[in-house]
Amino acid sequence: MSYFPLTNFCFRATLFLMISISRPSVFFLLFLLAPAFLYMSLRFHRLVRSLGGLYGNGDAHNATAFRRLKRAFMGKVILRGLCWIFLVFAFAGISWGKKTVPVQKNGNAFCFVFDISYSMNAPDAGNGLTRLDAARQYANMLLDAMGTSSVSVVLAKGDGVLALPLTEDRAAIQSLLDSLSPQLMTATGSSIGRGIETALNAFPHNSAQNAHVWVFTDGDETDGALQSALDDAVRFCIPVSLIGFGSGQGTEVVAGDGKTKVHTALNAEKLIAAANRANEKNVIPMHKNHEELIQYVQATEKGSASRLLRPLSLNSSDMGSDITYAYEVQQVDRHGIFLLVALICFVLSFIAGEADILSLRHTSALSSVSLVVCMLTPILLASCNISGSQSILHGTWAWYQKKYEQATAIFLRTHQNSLARQDTDLSQYALFALSATYLAQEEYDAALSRLQQLAPDAPSSLKSAALYNEGIIAYHNGDNAKAIACFKEAILSDGTNVNAKINLEFCQTEESMRQTKGAEKEMQQVSETKDDSALEKGVFTLIKENEQNQWKKLQANQKESSALDY
Repeated sequence: MSYFPLTNFCFRATLFLMISISRPSVFFLLFLLAPAFLYMSLRFHRLVRSLGGLYGNGDAHNATAFRRLKRAFMGKVILRGLCWIFLVFAFAGISWGKKTVPVQKNGNAFCFVFDISYSMNAPDAGNGLTRLDAARQYANMLLDAMGTSSVSVVLAKGDGVLALPLTEDRAAIQSLLDSLSPQLMTATGSSIGRGIETALNAFPHNSAQNAHVWVFTDGDETDGALQSALDDAVRFCIPVSLIGFGSGQGTEVVAGDGKTKVHTALNAEKLIAAANRANEKNVIPMHKNHEELIQYVQATEKGSASRLLRPLSLNSSDMGSDITYAYEVQQVDRHGIFLLVALICFVLSFIAGEADILSLRHTSALSSVSLVVCMLTPILLASCNISGSQSILHGTWAWYQKKYEQATAIFLRTHQNSLARQDTDLSQYALFALSATYLAQEEYDAALSRLQQLAPDAPSSLKSAALYNEGIIAYHNGDNAKAIACFKEAILSDGTNVNAKINLEFCQTEESMRQTKGAEKEMQQVSETKDDSALEKGVFTLIKENEQNQWKKLQANQKESSALDY
């Protein structure tokens, strides 16, 4: 999918327009209608010339026949042209409306937005600290508990500036926090909203990490852009936490000109009201343990840091990893509607071109109603919500097309909906389909976790298939004995499971071959030891015989020499 080279934020904003077109250049194909209409017109005139006397004849019957022929031909041409137009619309990727889609996330990414306006220099944060110093210490405390999560830093004053992109370099973050000061930016005023907009734009599009925005502020702004920025965060499904610093009574602080003294206080009521108004526009179903998408947190409140760090603990507790699921708002692709209308126009073009349309006035009212019902049935079916079984079928089709992310989203949504409706059978099939999708992506731990959630009283065919997949996972993990046991249980649950029988025989053959190879190795080692001892014995015997022969010859020579000497 290709888009015009807009900025990241503008690209995200176009996703929420009333109508979005992903491939606008496809509309150039509509210009092909001009030569097509020209060709059809020439073909019609050629047909009229072949009629001879019927064309222009004053006979009333011939004139009526010619008008009916012309009407049928023009109806056919117009319907074929409409069919081409709707096909182009379908290929252009037109979408409108919104839907919530669960997507898989891994890890977390945070953006710290620091309000560095002059009001943050007010020394009313407790222990003689200014609001900015308290925000710095609070951020350092959060960093120590965040582990390896990626962090970016945005400075907000009269404008929002990305001071540090997403990074895991804690030293760079600490260095920037130590230098926080209103003098870092020359923009006048205070705009928390622009800082949040810059933070939303700092996250890469289609990132696999869960995005979070933490705003360290006193709620004092001069442009009123906070509410619109929070509404954008809701549309992008990015949680924003407004962390308040300062006291409600307030104090005086020197303005940017270095002379004027102004009274400033923590505007907690304004921040809470803005968060509530933004949450009213949230259409994302949140988990029961999650906070609101937009929340206000008082920095001095007991347990405020734990409340902010709760998403980290929730993600890490999901199957013992950082893998979790979040909801995103996406526009609904409507190409199916255009394809359906194009198909109807194509079928009607044959009726208009071949059938005598005027003869329909002689048909009965029942036939007319039947024709209308047959034409409207596909549209009615397309407008209805698909049932759970159709959703499983849709996800299976996406699985066979290797669109695993789409299949995961469909199966996960079906499982959650079935639990809400207390449809146990559908939830079991959705769990198995979800495990099969993980298995296709070689995520064996996630697949095994889903299989273990199946109920013991599941249908025999489903239980057999689940045991079969557990055997596959055990084989890939190198546990051949467990794989054999799983395949045996799968066959006992469903004797028609041919794949389990084949894999059971394969694993048993591999296990026997492994044992045979081990026995051969031992026999080979023993035989080599025996051969070595026999060889050594033969060598020593030969050496001994040679020494005895040499001794005998030496004794004989000594006797002869002694006789001669004597």
